[in-house]
Amino acid sequence: MAPKRKATPTKKSAKVSGQRYAYTSLNNVPLSSGPNVEHHIYGAIIDATFPYKVSKDKFICSLKIVDNTHSGKDYASVVIYAKRFEDLPIVHRVGDIIRLHRATLRIYDDHRQFNVNTQLWGAWALFSTDSHSATGNATRANEPMSHNGKAATFEKHEVDVLSKLRKWTSTYFGNSDGVTKDMYIKCAISKHNQASDFDVVAKITQLHNFDEYTNELRLCDAAGECWFTLATKLKFPHLKAGDCVRIRSVCKDETSTNKKVLTQSHYSNIMTFINGSKLAKNYAGAKHSAKEEASLKGCNHANVVTAPAARMSGHHFSTLAELYEGNNKDGSTHRVCVQVLAVQPGDVREMTKSNAGGKLSSAKGSKDKGLVWHVQMLCKDAASANGDKQYKLLNYSDNGMGSNFFGAAKDLHTNAAARKDVETKVAQITQFNTWVDCIVEKCGSNFIIRDTAFSK
Repeated sequence: MAPKRKATPTKKSAKVSGQRYAYTSLNNVPLSSGPNVEHHIYGAIIDATFPYKVSKDKFICSLKIVDNTHSGKDYASVVIYAKRFEDLPIVHRVGDIIRLHRATLRIYDDHRQFNVNTQLWGAWALFSTDSHSATGNATRANEPMSHNGKAATFEKHEVDVLSKLRKWTSTYFGNSDGVTKDMYIKCAISKHNQASDFDVVAKITQLHNFDEYTNELRLCDAAGECWFTLATKLKFPHLKAGDCVRIRSVCKDETSTNKKVLTQSHYSNIMTFINGSKLAKNYAGAKHSAKEEASLKGCNHANVVTAPAARMSGHHFSTLAELYEGNNKDGSTHRVCVQVLAVQPGDVREMTKSNAGGKLSSAKGSKDKGLVWHVQMLCKDAASANGDKQYKLLNYSDNGMGSNFFGAAKDLHTNAAARKDVETKVAQITQFNTWVDCIVEKCGSNFIIRDTAFSK
């Protein structure tokens, strides 16, 4: 049954002949317009909750938005109401743009608050500020990434409105933090003493495939402190190591004794930043302090010791079962995160071979010429951790792949320094809760490591 109209019809915004919607800048919407006057607006998002349920048939998403009429700490609030979760926007990135139709205005907590009720003909549409969405998908200039309802209109005059706002937003976030410093913890999270939840800006220094449904994020705050939080893959598919993120609404887990953990609420959100963001650039070089690095040793957390080459870091993760049970073509590449149970051969000295005309033989006495790696690793991943299956990944470098995984191939019989380095790496990857994040390529019935090296 279609929702009923309000008993008292709302007034319509003034519009130009031939246009269905006339858009007003946020601070130019008159406060005297009354609670039932409908407004149509655009704004750049600086904050957003994840959509959440407040009662049996009511879901809410709260946002903060700005445009060129704002300055300093000023912003407008937005509250969108819906009967279904899927009728609310999921915001993955600070700096993207939202359009609101039929919003009403009131003043709340000294800020303008626009309310949009999707059950009473209110509508929203989410646009990317960049040419790609937060998840990496290409976007079309005048098409929304998402919207409520079956279709979203877009009138000719909106081309100019949207393009000007995109240009202003890129400049605004490029020249300023965008997210003002009163809206997040600016330095050491540990110094925050409030019992209530708070917001964080930090860099993801490690993203670990915790299980089939969850990633564990290792975060570096502005003081170089190390914190951990969990991010479900379904809610936050856009995250990757190296991202600067704004996390809305977290609390310190006071029950965790062996590592510093941030817990989230059902409305917590983890957002990245648009390209060119000044704040994201400021966090690009963030590193854990020496004290924090030392504290990580022996800590009960996932330790990822390898990383793919930068050009391959955009690969999404696959499970080992998907690799071996799927219909993957020869030459296809995949990214996996695995625990190594055993390395073969067990004698480190035999991990390199002399490759003479395609014939492999002992590397002993080769003087480090024409050597290749010939290593097999028995592995499990998060999805197969509790099963009895083990999977084999190869580090065969006779075709050039994986030649840098353990480093340059040398005669490990006679080169004591090189042998010690490889022994250390083998011991490292076979430790409990240590993970290998690597790119593999299908070659016949096997998967061979390529474009991966140990992290420095």
